[in-house]
Amino acid sequence: MMQFFSRRFSRRFSRLCPAAAVTVLLAACAARAPLIQQQQCYDPEAQLVAALRELDARRAAGCDAAGGEACLQARAAVERQLAICPVHVPTLMANAVLAYDERRPIVAQQLLDQILSPPGTHPDAAVLRAQIAIEEGNLPFARRLLEQQLKFAPDHAGLHETSGALFYLTGQMTDARRQLTTALALGAPAWRVAYHLGLVAEALAFLEEAEKHYAEAVKGNPGWQPAQSRLRALRLTRAP
Repeated sequence: MMQFFSRRFSRRFSRLCPAAAVTVLLAACAARAPLIQQQQCYDPEAQLVAALRELDARRAAGCDAAGGEACLQARAAVERQLAICPVHVPTLMANAVLAYDERRPIVAQQLLDQILSPPGTHPDAAVLRAQIAIEEGNLPFARRLLEQQLKFAPDHAGLHETSGALFYLTGQMTDARRQLTTALALGAPAWRVAYHLGLVAEALAFLEEAEKHYAEAVKGNPGWQPAQSRLRALRLTRAP
């Protein structure tokens, strides 16, 4: 079941286009930091963009033995930005995403909880936090968080997509399909929604429908192994 939450499902957070991350998550420092931090935390959006752009460039060049040190330094710069601007929401979110991608869910959870602790609209943080909760088996918490954030941002595709995952995992297939269809209409990647709808259809034993969804997912993202594996297995099962 946890295949619903594949690593590729989380890549929507992990591929941090710096400018986009700041634009979506823009928020000013909401509390006073120590004086030295206040002096350094000027124009935090621009600083974060620069740090993420450098990290992106280093990773694109390769983080093997030759480029490993440069990658570590670029990653440390993003983390250092958090020390300078500890209440800047986009910086918290960027570090949470990186921590999750590095398989440090406890660190990611702590950063996300800091974002979500004041009441407000933080759908991207809620999506990742709910995903961590689901992976830990804390489905009631994930449901409460998603329902709360949907009240603030009912047009957020990620909230509906993650709700679809939750309904799938709890066996509520009609609700899962409804949430996924809504997510698609709101702009969620068609190939990913198709894969998830394939899981729902397969769980309902609608195998022909599931095969069509998996084929659509493979067409939309040919290199994605989970969809390829499901499609191949299903075709072998249905072969005469």
